[in-house]
Amino acid sequence: MKVKVKNMSWDNEQKKEIETIKERKITVRLSDADCDRLARKCGEYGLTIGELIENFVGDLVGGTYSNGSDERDYANKWFKRCWFGMFPEETLLKFLLYTGYDVYDDFLEIIDDIENGYAELEDYKKDQSVFDEEEIEFLKTDIDDWEKQIAEIKSDYLKKNEKADWEKEVEKVNEWWKAKEM
Repeated sequence: MKVKVKNMSWDNEQKKEIETIKERKITVRLSDADCDRLARKCGEYGLTIGELIENFVGDLVGGTYSNGSDERDYANKWFKRCWFGMFPEETLLKFLLYTGYDVYDDFLEIIDDIENGYAELEDYKKDQSVFDEEEIEFLKTDIDDWEKQIAEIKSDYLKKNEKADWEKEVEKVNEWWKAKEM
């Protein structure tokens, strides 16, 4: 008799994801009428609004729980047919995500490191007892490396989006990150 072996890595990954399930607060802007329609639609099927959203999101992103491949397919078709799916802006955030950068570790944290590094250099100029010369040289090398990393990202992004306002795009990435973390 042949024994069917489950995909152990997905089982383990799903268990890890399940451990992180918790209540999240997401703000949705709806008219009173749409809110009532949504509540009625959910009520007709014995669902809460939260359960409906949990299920839709799971299908849309191929999440921890999904209702099946057809549902995932339809959710993605819906997404791609909406204005935001058909005509996405070529933003820095999209560029970072599509090219595989970790938005925080590979981008925002490095920008913070550069700013903090320059602040430490200013502190050193005011009071040289704060750091020794060797520490300052290491810091300058780090700042130079970080600036090269950001310059490479900036150059790659602006090659495809010449008219983009880099500072505004960086701010949008910051805003997205803050909202994501909330």
